Amino acid sequence: MKRLLVIIVMIHMMIVGCEKETPNYPSPSIDFITDSGFVYTDTTLALGQVFKVGINAANPNVNLTNFIIKVESDEVETYLDSGMNTPTMYFEKTLAKGINESEKWIFIVRDRDGISAEIRLNVKMDSSSTFGNIAYFPSVELGAQNNTTGSFFSLTEDSVYTLNSAFENQNSIDLCYYYDFIDTDENTIASPGANIDVSVYPGTSGLASWTTRRTSRFKIANIADEDFMSASNDSLLIVAYGQSEGNRKAKNLQTGNIYSFKNEGGKVGLFKVNYVIGADEGSINISIKVQE
Repeated sequence: MKRLLVIIVMIHMMIVGCEKETPNYPSPSIDFITDSGFVYTDTTLALGQVFKVGINAANPNVNLTNFIIKVESDEVETYLDSGMNTPTMYFEKTLAKGINESEKWIFIVRDRDGISAEIRLNVKMDSSSTFGNIAYFPSVELGAQNNTTGSFFSLTEDSVYTLNSAFENQNSIDLCYYYDFIDTDENTIASPGANIDVSVYPGTSGLASWTTRRTSRFKIANIADEDFMSASNDSLLIVAYGQSEGNRKAKNLQTGNIYSFKNEGGKVGLFKVNYVIGADEGSINISIKVQE
């Protein structure tokens, strides 16, 4: 028994001796960018006012794996939850003051060991805020990728562009329409910044050749047609989109659908599908209301 006990003790000591000590690395760092043009301290803004935030994060010892943005007001919304595997991260985004009186923006970075760090920014609404004006485009006709009618639309210019003319006006393009042969997607409105297959818009003016690809985000809006039609300021537009990030595509569109969207510049809007004729030579007609 004594010999067995000695053997067990020796084995235990060998196992303990072979175990690697877990490194005690510092937590990741995360900081606001404080350059001119960025908001990095608590502030008061008008309803719907856009503001730019920049973030630097790093951990030279353990790679960063997640970046999360949450917005806390009456409830907590996840604005962004992005994965990565990198020792450093740079983030820059134009955000907008929502409809709540006070919002707490929480920026969280997490490393491979599950250790997190966060910074916060409180944004209050200016008491003199009023709802803003909107632009209304009652009938926008867009052609699919093999239709002679242009597939691209600029909200600022209120203009439809073909692929070649859109290539020459990349800084202005907010929306594009195409037919996807995947059954669950089919008639899709997206933007040049979405992950659109290169076969949809090929050639020398195709999206793969663009140097500026603006991204719009989309959410299905659970609002009635009469509410869309009666909207005369941006209150409904702001409420419909909320603060969480939308998808990069509005898929499988059908007559009567209403979608909320936010463009690259932070302007929110709604579009309603008036009719859609499918296939890659088809077209779609939409009505749009968007912040001026």
